[in-house]
Amino acid sequence: MADISTEFDSAAASLGQAVFSQPVSSSDSSKVTLRPIASKTGTLIQAEWFQSNKAFHKNMSVENAVSYIRDELSGKYRQVLIVSGGTAVQYILKRDGTYKRTGTSAAVSRPGAPASHDRAKNRVLSEGDAIPALVDLGIFTQDYKIIKSKYDKFKQINRFVELVDDEFKNLPSGSEFTILDFGCGKSYLTFILYWYFAVKRGVNVSIIGYDLKEDVVANCKAVAARYGYDRLSFHVADVTKDALYDRKIDMVVTLHACDIATDYALDYAIKKGAKHIFSVPCCQHEVNLSIHSGGDLDILLRHGIIKERVSALLTDSIRASLLEDAGYSVDMIEFIDFEHSPKNLMIRAKLTHTPSAKNRAAVLSLQQKYGFEQSLIKLTEK
Repeated sequence: MADISTEFDSAAASLGQAVFSQPVSSSDSSKVTLRPIASKTGTLIQAEWFQSNKAFHKNMSVENAVSYIRDELSGKYRQVLIVSGGTAVQYILKRDGTYKRTGTSAAVSRPGAPASHDRAKNRVLSEGDAIPALVDLGIFTQDYKIIKSKYDKFKQINRFVELVDDEFKNLPSGSEFTILDFGCGKSYLTFILYWYFAVKRGVNVSIIGYDLKEDVVANCKAVAARYGYDRLSFHVADVTKDALYDRKIDMVVTLHACDIATDYALDYAIKKGAKHIFSVPCCQHEVNLSIHSGGDLDILLRHGIIKERVSALLTDSIRASLLEDAGYSVDMIEFIDFEHSPKNLMIRAKLTHTPSAKNRAAVLSLQQKYGFEQSLIKLTEK
């Protein structure tokens, strides 16, 4: 028979997660999840559980996690799943209080993908992760399965967080970090970012979400309060004219902030000196409505659908150029496959160098020739 603390200890070096579920007593939490997080001193094990609909976390060394399992969890949960090294091992509690190994399989982190592919890439967000806010928001079922009609949305937020993880996977546990989310909407992304930084990475993150709709903001506040996410706040605001957060910001994010709201987000990041920007634009009408014939590119303006696409690409090219002038290194990334969203371009920027004006003259020359309006040009005027 298996000693579950010993089994965990042997799997800890390549641990993905360990899940204790189906409590023997109704007074215990319905589920306890343990996963590794990075810290300044090395890898820690973070335990997560819920009481009275609030999330609680405890960070431990591997040694202390083994003791925690032996003293606090062993014998109290009927089922244990340990995922390590691409393998998922399941145990069940016997009547004599010991655990029996009942099955071993390849660990599959999301539906439809080959197991070998999932083992090769350590995905940040997987079906089955205990993220109760995604149940409230209609992405997951009660048992943390993806709702079929929300699979495209799941793909979008998953890909966004994977790109964030590329930048922050080595951010030490306990770091202070502040994010502004412009046009947060129903806040699928906002809650996932909070989970990623606060739960998965153990970072002291504060996230502020802004949106125009009072009912949407009220719902997001209620979900955050339900799970004790006290450093996640939501506010009703028009980002194009209202006063916003006036303290230090580390990162600005936008996921489909509509039309010129993206420009106001980028301008805010520039003026606040935010080191990181992750922005997926949406509904870019401004250039398309104002551009006129003026030169060699007139052939691209003759047909509506081509004009619309050219205008969107021109808008993001201008944004990238002006961010470079502001001191940012900029990547333009295909955010997600076109089949999942036609709004599939991400502007990823990091503050790295001294500001200049090397691109602005070319941008203004193009604007003068074709007569278009573009908000970030106006907002970044000296």
